[in-house]
Amino acid sequence: MMKKNFRLFITSDIISQFGAGLILVALNWYIIDIYHSNSLIAIVANINVIAGILISIVAVGILKCINARWLVISSICFRIFFIVLALVLFKMNLDKKLAIYLLALSGGIGWNLYFPASKDILNSFMTEDNALQINSFAEISMQVGLLTATLFSGILYRYVGFENILVIGIVLFVSSLLIFSSVKYSEQNKIKADKNVKLFSYFLKEKWLLLLGIVLYIPFIGTNIITTALPGYIKDQLSGNSIVYGITDTMYGVGACLASFVLPFIVKYFNKEKLILFLFIFSIILGAVLSLNQKLSLAIGYIFLLGMVEPVIRTIMYTRTMEIVPSTLLGAVVAFWNFINLILQFFANYGVGKVMDDVGSQWGFIIYAGVMILGSLIFIGIKKPYKTT
Repeated sequence: MMKKNFRLFITSDIISQFGAGLILVALNWYIIDIYHSNSLIAIVANINVIAGILISIVAVGILKCINARWLVISSICFRIFFIVLALVLFKMNLDKKLAIYLLALSGGIGWNLYFPASKDILNSFMTEDNALQINSFAEISMQVGLLTATLFSGILYRYVGFENILVIGIVLFVSSLLIFSSVKYSEQNKIKADKNVKLFSYFLKEKWLLLLGIVLYIPFIGTNIITTALPGYIKDQLSGNSIVYGITDTMYGVGACLASFVLPFIVKYFNKEKLILFLFIFSIILGAVLSLNQKLSLAIGYIFLLGMVEPVIRTIMYTRTMEIVPSTLLGAVVAFWNFINLILQFFANYGVGKVMDDVGSQWGFIIYAGVMILGSLIFIGIKKPYKTT
């Protein structure tokens, strides 16, 4: 029964990620295609981030007392509502920038409710023996959804148009909602305000975990920088079109899926802490190389390699986090870390869009390399408690 419910959960997740990726890739290319502005892509990303910050503040509290199932269902419903509103504005030829901003809200509210709640649910399927395998499989499901979406999005944008992609996205989210509604799982015991350990007192006791959260989310910030920088990089530096953009973005997902498949075997032969540090250094080198690159074929290969790096860091560190953080606090801790991550994303997005428009499209990947340098330095600083706690 647990395996059946886990399969249903993963299927719902893949469909949801596919819908989110389809719309995100199409939206970013639509902005570059129609408005020719990296700054507008950054503004849209930051609307997503601001909405996420506000939702994360709420999520920290409600995850301690509200059913995670309700939060996942709410997140999908928010996505559907805002996409429908945006589609109406496009169809009636009204304020198209407002429609773009509504789609950004869809992602900001939907993802930041969904992510910590889904981690809570995923935790209910885990045992001590299968934690790494399930986390790897969850990473694969996310990347399968996103990579297939990026491939199809570039093609669909060229041949059926942006508005029809929104219709497809609505259908996908409704399908995901229906499948998720049939998932059954054991809800974690929630923390009461007058009992058990409070979240912030826990962080006061384990201060280094604040830095662990930053390192854990640095790969997310890196992925977001790539998402913001790639449309302008492809169009301006490599002279590509929407299909080229879709293929290049897809290779990130292909690399991520491959890495997630082989990760359970890799960790048997390599020290996990040394592997994390090596991957940070490797990603820094790739960011620097991409900033200098002028060839499309090489860019596809470099993006593929970046796809292999970041999910491995995330999966290893999140699995270790589950060993450190009490299960009753995990969802709330992840929501709090996500809040910090969103603040960092806001400044990263602003910097990427502004610098790419003012200086050059190659600077997006220079900023990416700088962020990964920060991650590697913080990880070195917390390596001892991370390994021994």
